[in-house]
Amino acid sequence: MTDNPIFAVAAKAQALRAQGADVITLAAGEPQAATSAVVVAAAVEAVRDPATHHYATAQGDPALRALVATAVAGDTGLAWSADDVQITLGAKHALFLATQALIEAGDEVLVAAPGWPGHAEVVAAAGGVAAPVASDEEFRVSAEALDRCRTLRTRAVILSSPGNPTGAVHPAPRLEQIADWAQQHGIWVISDDIYRAFDHTGTYRSILRVAPRLRGRAVVVGGVSKEHAMTGWRVGWLAAPPEIIASARLHVSRTITHVPTINQHAARAALCDTGTPAKAARDYRRRRASLVDALNGIDGIDCPLPDGGIFAFPDVSGLLRDRGWSSSADLATWLLVTAHLAVVPGEAFNAPGRIRLCFAVDDETLMTAIERLQAVLAPADYEPSAQQPKVAR
Repeated sequence: MTDNPIFAVAAKAQALRAQGADVITLAAGEPQAATSAVVVAAAVEAVRDPATHHYATAQGDPALRALVATAVAGDTGLAWSADDVQITLGAKHALFLATQALIEAGDEVLVAAPGWPGHAEVVAAAGGVAAPVASDEEFRVSAEALDRCRTLRTRAVILSSPGNPTGAVHPAPRLEQIADWAQQHGIWVISDDIYRAFDHTGTYRSILRVAPRLRGRAVVVGGVSKEHAMTGWRVGWLAAPPEIIASARLHVSRTITHVPTINQHAARAALCDTGTPAKAARDYRRRRASLVDALNGIDGIDCPLPDGGIFAFPDVSGLLRDRGWSSSADLATWLLVTAHLAVVPGEAFNAPGRIRLCFAVDDETLMTAIERLQAVLAPADYEPSAQQPKVAR
């Protein structure tokens, strides 16, 4: 297994900061904002409560699980109880627990390409093989594409809508077709819904709302990291049939014992706070438009408007060709060194010729980042010979 390549970008940016450079990062897949005061206050109160200082149940705080069940019921239109939920150390942990419950060593799990490298990583960590499935021009996978990649060892597919890095939202008819395919071939569906709160087009639908018949062969994964700016708190969950919950609970009991109780109390406060994610979604929608407009104003860049999520994912192949760069990784390195701007190259997502930029930052940071991009990529006095990348090999 290899480490997540996004972390390598973050490490380079941090090294430059340590040298005194004013680095702006649009590379991190997290909101820049601080966790809300309501959530922090709940955590402080929990710290002071002696009841949180001791071991707790492996499956998670019953009150938190009940809140998660209500949220998942709202998305799926199906009834869920606290018993159907396992609390995890973030959504990545939930994806791992779901995968290890479903596969044996060497079994295959289908993942979208382009796609977040963490999906392939959790499959590998569970002893499986991640099989990339090419998406269409709108970054959506289809039942036909999934079937072309299906083998006798295929056990599950991980779907993410809105997706990372693409922001693609799968429309209901496409989800219906995927559900039919999964049901026909006995394939499990792991629905990674971590960006569900940031649906910028109003088209997001849970696959279980579209196809409730999949309830017995589906796992819903979520968490508070993105919509509540709580990436560091590490609280996620999975909602699933009893056999998956039993496997996940046993794994947690044998390894981490339980998710820290104080963090779970904070997550309870977050799930009762609907205003924070709603405001974040409005802000991100506005910043999405600003960033995409700016990128499309630079020759050689073609940036689609993402349906959801917190990322722009432009095609920079024209820029690479015009200026002699060999890869988007070279461009990303050059931007970091020259403009002190951190972005993630498309190679990290199985998408050479693209870069990923996060717009979940404040207005001032985003505008400064845009100004730096325009200064180095669209200067009035641009000379090709002066703009070649100086990349350390």
